[in-house]
Amino acid sequence: MKVERTGDGSRAFVGVHGWAGNSRTFRRLCAYMPPDASFYATDLPGYGETPPPKDWSLDRVLEHIAEMVREVVSDDITLVCNCGGAQFGLETLRVHGLPVRRVVLIDPFAYCPWYFRVFTLGTFGRNAYYTTFGNPLGRFFTNNALRRRRRKETNLTAAFTRVNHEVAHRYLCFMVSLEDTFRFRGLDVAIDIAHGDRTFKAVRSSLAIWREVFPDVRICELEGAGHEPIREATEQLAKIIFEDPRGDNASNHPGVTQ
Repeated sequence: MKVERTGDGSRAFVGVHGWAGNSRTFRRLCAYMPPDASFYATDLPGYGETPPPKDWSLDRVLEHIAEMVREVVSDDITLVCNCGGAQFGLETLRVHGLPVRRVVLIDPFAYCPWYFRVFTLGTFGRNAYYTTFGNPLGRFFTNNALRRRRRKETNLTAAFTRVNHEVAHRYLCFMVSLEDTFRFRGLDVAIDIAHGDRTFKAVRSSLAIWREVFPDVRICELEGAGHEPIREATEQLAKIIFEDPRGDNASNHPGVTQ
C-alpha cells in the first residue's frame, strides 16, 4: 500500500483521490500546507504503486482507506476527498467508524449522472468507456467538449493517459453502487464542500442533496475553477482545507455559504 507523507505536524490530513487519480493528486495543495500539518496521500488499490487486490470488492477498497487512517497518529484528522473519492471516504467512515474530526469534499457528486452511468451498462458500457477514455482521440474530443467546465489550459482527461483502464472501470461501477448519498445521514463529523464555480451541472445540483444529508454542511464556491479545483484554484482550496472555515475566521473565506 503506497502512502506518501508530506510534513510532520500534529494536524493530520488524509487524502482520498478520485476516479483516475493517485497519491500525486494532492501535491499542489501541500505547497500551501502550514507547519503544524501533515498530509497523507495514498494510491487506492490498483492505482499508482498500490497493486490491485487479488479479489476485487468494494469492501477491500474501504478496508484500504480505513487501514491508512488507523495508522495516522493524531487526535486531529481531516479526511480530504477529491471528486469520486467523496463516496469512498464517507462510506469508509460509515462502515468502519474512524476517529476523523472533519471531512472536506472537493467538487463531489451526490449521485451518478447518466453520462457516467452509461459506462457501466454491460458490454456496451465498457466499449463506450474505452472509446471515450481509453484512446487518445476519444480523450481529445471529450476534453474539448468539456471546455466550459474547465480553464483553457486544463485537460480534464489527462489522468486517463496513465491509468489502468480495467481498474478505472471497476471503480466507476463501485461509484454507481454508492450513489445513495442518504446512507451517510447520521455521520458524526463536520463536513465542508468546496466546488468550482464552473463545474458540472450535476455537481451544482448535488449541493441541495448534500445540504439535506448534512444540515450543518459548509459549502465554499471557488472562483474561476471548474471540476479540477486542486489545479485551478489551489490557493483558495488550500485556505479552506488547512485553515478550517468553521473557525473564528470563517468570514475571511470568500464563497462560504450555509
